[in-house]
Amino acid sequence: MILINSYSGIQGGLERNITSNIIPNIQTQFGKRLTIQRKLLIRSKGVITYNGRNISTDFELFYMNVSTNKLVDPLIHKHRYTSLRNTGTTCTEKHVFLLVLVYSATYKFDERHIIRKTFGSVSKFDNKLIKYVFVLGQTMNDTQQKEIEQESVKYRDIIQGNFMDSYRNLTYKRVFSLFWMSRFCYNVTYVIKIDDDITINIPVLIPYLSNKQNKTKVLECFLLTKARPRRGKRNKWYTSPSDYPFATFPPYCAGPSSIMSLDVIQEMYEATTIMPFFWLEDVYGGGFLPWISGVRIVHPKYYIKALRASLKDKPCHLFYINNSKNTNHSYVMWKNVQKTYKMSVSVDN
Repeated sequence: MILINSYSGIQGGLERNITSNIIPNIQTQFGKRLTIQRKLLIRSKGVITYNGRNISTDFELFYMNVSTNKLVDPLIHKHRYTSLRNTGTTCTEKHVFLLVLVYSATYKFDERHIIRKTFGSVSKFDNKLIKYVFVLGQTMNDTQQKEIEQESVKYRDIIQGNFMDSYRNLTYKRVFSLFWMSRFCYNVTYVIKIDDDITINIPVLIPYLSNKQNKTKVLECFLLTKARPRRGKRNKWYTSPSDYPFATFPPYCAGPSSIMSLDVIQEMYEATTIMPFFWLEDVYGGGFLPWISGVRIVHPKYYIKALRASLKDKPCHLFYINNSKNTNHSYVMWKNVQKTYKMSVSVDN
């Protein structure tokens, strides 16, 4: 494994002495006092280091003194969410070992069906209980909404938040899932956030998680470092200087999948009240929130691999991403997993 440490260091030139393990008390405009432990990466001769790499200090220095006028979003900072669709039985069991949060667009009925027919059919492995929830936003298509409601009644695995489901609203989806976990599903050991084009290698993942000595402070993902905002206006991920004025992003978890322990979920949920909105969900949820929460990020060696190139290989990675979008590949990979590991599991009906 590659262990990525949280920010630490010493800054010269500050008026007061700040240590790397400071625990600031932050008074929010909502009358709540948050205590968030974080290790600050601080300037030393104009340069800071993260895991042996030099990156810009601008981001860190800016968010040490963020103004309250950037903390007014009713959903991100005040958590005014409503669950329009809410599965009521997901977390009623006392010992849910793993909850899988699948981020899915409202119209992706086929993708959700594939997951339910492949790895999502596994409700228990090695006597560990597994639950699955699809996270959706709102749609203005009445026909589509009726189909979602029917789907929800049939499978009882959909939660739907009070925000429009769109690519630029994925940050709302991220914070909504943190909100839902905190309110309705707080008796789990691990949480996995995935996109709906991911296949989970259940017989590898569950023993991997079970063998962990420490079941807290866990955040594991494919880590991106030295990523830069896209400034080309025709680019899908175009980020204007007014939205993010700095040259680089802090290290962050790539969007397709993340493994988290429940305490990390709760810490990042608290951190949303003091972190300005940013529309790139993976940068915000996988970079900004861990940074301000002081969460260490681990990048496992065999974490994720492209599915198409792996169909004939032994499936030894934790996750596979279906970049080709060929739905048949997902079925082929799952059969390969079952055959390779001679799976003996409990499945949902």
